[in-house]
Amino acid sequence: MLKKLILYFLVFICIIGCADRFYKVPIAQGNIITNEMIDQLEEGLTNAQVQFIMGSPAIKNVFDSDRWDYIGTFSIGDNETTNVHYALYFEDGKLKNWINLLD
Repeated sequence: MLKKLILYFLVFICIIGCADRFYKVPIAQGNIITNEMIDQLEEGLTNAQVQFIMGSPAIKNVFDSDRWDYIGTFSIGDNETTNVHYALYFEDGKLKNWINLLD
């Protein structure tokens, strides 16, 4: 009985010692925006071209169709979290400018 108890204790200590070496699943929510995507944006692009580059926006304002918002969170475990929030503004169906609202 004592041998089993010591064995269980040793296994428990080994599991605790290796606990933060387990694989941490990356979790993406919302829009995933990369620097390469932002670099491709140019003034004068059409709505369709912007949607091809960036994907569908998280928010299309019903009252202001000239603003698209891309919001997203990417996290790995509890420590690494990346948040993005870009607002893209259109004028006459063409991209006018974009800003990072988290800077």
